[in-house]
Amino acid sequence: MHMDDSSDDENQSFDEFQSLHVGTPLLHSPNLSVKLNCNVFYKMENIQPSGSVKMRGIGNFCYRTVQTRGTDVQFVCGSGMNTVLAVSYCSRQLGTEALIVVPKATDDRICDTIRNDGSQLILYGDDWSASEAHARKLVRRNGIYVPSSDHSHMWQGYSTIVHEIKTQLHDTPPAAIICPVGGGGLLNGVIMGLQEVEWKEVPVIAVETHGSNSFQSSVVAGKVVSLPKTSTIASSLAVKSVSSKSLELSLAHPVVPFAVSDAMAADAVRLFAEDSKMIVEPASGTGLSLCYTKIIRDIMPSLTPSSDVVVLVTGGSDITLDQLDEYRKKYTSPPVVVKSGSEVFLKMDNSLTNVRDVNMDDPSSTDVQMALNI
Repeated sequence: MHMDDSSDDENQSFDEFQSLHVGTPLLHSPNLSVKLNCNVFYKMENIQPSGSVKMRGIGNFCYRTVQTRGTDVQFVCGSGMNTVLAVSYCSRQLGTEALIVVPKATDDRICDTIRNDGSQLILYGDDWSASEAHARKLVRRNGIYVPSSDHSHMWQGYSTIVHEIKTQLHDTPPAAIICPVGGGGLLNGVIMGLQEVEWKEVPVIAVETHGSNSFQSSVVAGKVVSLPKTSTIASSLAVKSVSSKSLELSLAHPVVPFAVSDAMAADAVRLFAEDSKMIVEPASGTGLSLCYTKIIRDIMPSLTPSSDVVVLVTGGSDITLDQLDEYRKKYTSPPVVVKSGSEVFLKMDNSLTNVRDVNMDDPSSTDVQMALNI
């Protein structure tokens, strides 16, 4: 969002905060636009300084903290790879201390990035839940724990994405915004931003994987549901329960919860890399997969050649070239198995078929077997 150069306090603070995250391009995708017969745009959050859209939410949280408490604070975090990378970067930019906890098996390049920011790094535990629990115990007098997504300052930071999109689309509302969902922070900010710019009818397609569909489960149940476990390659979405604010906002704004398979997300990562020459993690691939599989046309049959669809390319650092090669070998052109609400669908003969309408007596159908294993 472009601000004028007026010097009142509000604009000054906003401009300083802007220096933490960057405005990102809205790129037209010729390949997907032709494939889907509508205008597909990528909102390129993968180019944020910390590598993911987390920069917007964490940036605002850290900035607001320093605004009220000064720089004599220590940000403490163990809440996931993209979160800790954003906290580490913000801490360096704001001149504060940071204590970062990551699992013992974390890639050396990620560890080097955190250390180069000047953060204190502790390797602890086998997974992020262990790292987070340990990090929370290390918060001292001037320490502030930075959560992954459940804070109003983070949602406010994420809402800036919609203000940018509004300017980039010349005030023309898109037909839909496709948004990956983990803890719900980005979803909350997007909905709040849409409400702020009076785009109250623009639907948000909220995408998860089958193994981490806490938001979808909560919408179906009408209350926040905590999954007994998560199982997904999209590590940034592996959250057992979504923010209660997400459920509240989904009742006040059109939101379509959708779940895709890990294989679909991984294949979309590969296809996006081939198309754009950029690598994103599988969490980003969830949203992209709705376009590459053409499922978005099944969700929104009324799309026309003049319709604009915005995909939030959330980025993320939980991806390596070796993993990309593995996805290419393991997941190329997987069966399309999606879940909407409590219904499971297969894409067969170029149309979506409800699983209950499929002949389950055909043992050769790997699509059916996959669907039953969701």
